Amino acid sequence: MENELGNIIRLSVWRIPKTNHEALMQLEKLIREFFKNADVNQEIFQLKTESDEQHKMAEQMGMTNIAKTIAAKQDEVWLELQFYRDQKHLDDLVAEVQKNENALNIGKQFMDLLAPSSCIEGWFSHVKL
Repeated sequence: MENELGNIIRLSVWRIPKTNHEALMQLEKLIREFFKNADVNQEIFQLKTESDEQHKMAEQMGMTNIAKTIAAKQDEVWLELQFYRDQKHLDDLVAEVQKNENALNIGKQFMDLLAPSSCIEGWFSHVKL
């Protein structure tokens, strides 16, 4: 399992002003290529439009619909997953990014397109059952 892609996963959720959608789509093409070259699988999803039915089902199950926890009336909500083989794979990529001026600039452009203070993230390790 140690050499499989996905032992370390980075999960990020962020809000994007709808006016920045197209600019972020273009920037994501560059980011996706960078990750592909680093052997990182990257998947991005957009939160479906919330409905009364979604809220009702969540409440019936004793859960809170994520749309209620993220103030996103004027924004889109995206979720990103990045899959790394292991901690070394992740550490090597972080070190590479820190030395790469172009990657740092793209990262800044990315953050500038998000709604202020809207990005949350976490690193998860695979649970061995």
